[in-house]
Amino acid sequence: MRQALLLLSLLMVGLAPLGAEAYPSMIRHGYASCATCHVDPSGGGLLTTYGRAQSEVLLSASRGKNADEGEVSPSTGFLFGAVKLPEWLNLAMSFRGGALVNKAGSTTAVRPVQMTSDLRAQVTHGSLQAVGTLGFAIRRARAAALTSGETNNVVAREYWLGYGFLEQSLQLRAGRMNLPFGLRNAEHTAWVRQATRTDTNDNQQHGLSLAYNGSNLRGELMAIAGNFQVHPDLYRERGYSGFLEWAPGTNITVGLSSLLTWARYDMTSREPGTLRQAHGVFGRWSPTTPLVLLAELDVLAQRSRGGASSLGYAGLLQADVELTRGLHVIGSGEVLQQGQGRGLGAGLGVAWFLRPQVGLRLDGNMRKFASTPDGPPVFSALAQLHLSL
Repeated sequence: MRQALLLLSLLMVGLAPLGAEAYPSMIRHGYASCATCHVDPSGGGLLTTYGRAQSEVLLSASRGKNADEGEVSPSTGFLFGAVKLPEWLNLAMSFRGGALVNKAGSTTAVRPVQMTSDLRAQVTHGSLQAVGTLGFAIRRARAAALTSGETNNVVAREYWLGYGFLEQSLQLRAGRMNLPFGLRNAEHTAWVRQATRTDTNDNQQHGLSLAYNGSNLRGELMAIAGNFQVHPDLYRERGYSGFLEWAPGTNITVGLSSLLTWARYDMTSREPGTLRQAHGVFGRWSPTTPLVLLAELDVLAQRSRGGASSLGYAGLLQADVELTRGLHVIGSGEVLQQGQGRGLGAGLGVAWFLRPQVGLRLDGNMRKFASTPDGPPVFSALAQLHLSL
């Protein structure tokens, strides 16, 4: 019984929204596309200069005195503006850490967590750009590690070269990148991210991608060559991943996602000759500025050469309510059907953007697994500080 509780506690670590900076809820301000504020054309990670400015103008509880006129404080720059960078260089340091509490029945575990400690860089020359990250992970992020320790690894989550065409609306990239699929949400350990293996913690893959960002249509298609930071090669997946999202209005989008990969041996199940698929729909809607609704539903399929196969689904529904400038309440519901296992989850969190580069967040999550019908629900609470300098 104790081993089962420990396993559930470890699973609950996946409920915490670990280091990612992607806010699909920016649609409340008319931003259906992510490429305006992020270096990655599909969102997340390093912000552009314009994105840093908007973090003060639109997100932060603390604003510059001339923010209403579109002027932003120099403190939105690198290291709070203490270092002036040349136009061809974009740098940021990202830290996210806090404390995690897991409770299953009478068993409670409390531990500090370090999620990301990364340096992010972008170098541009005309339409050509090079982007890379380098960080340190006490635990987790093994698939992004450059070193091979059980803990305390140097990690490189992203590094790629890109070239922009058609006034940057079309971008060709090659390297290690986030997989284009579904919502690129901060809660990247939600089941829709875990079950599809499209989270931004360490599930990036090497490959070639083409991304498009138009006035009301955006999408990206990536040919997956495998994660070359995973050894040996027989565990690397090859295939494709992509999404297409349409914005019929400034406050609503609908999208489709598709992923198919094959590996000689699956990283998780260790089954030989594994074909893995995920296909789904997602959407964002802001019926009124304070409220944003996010939804994603994905069908999951997996088949192995040995005959093992499974069919399931994962779903997420989330509501983000901005109570007052910079203060958000975020509620979510989840469902997962995978193999013989079924789970339901619910979460409630509070996010406070104190300053353009400083945020606090408190989340409580509960999950119930059908595989342990007589067991108690598993609860986790996470308090975190996020600095993006």
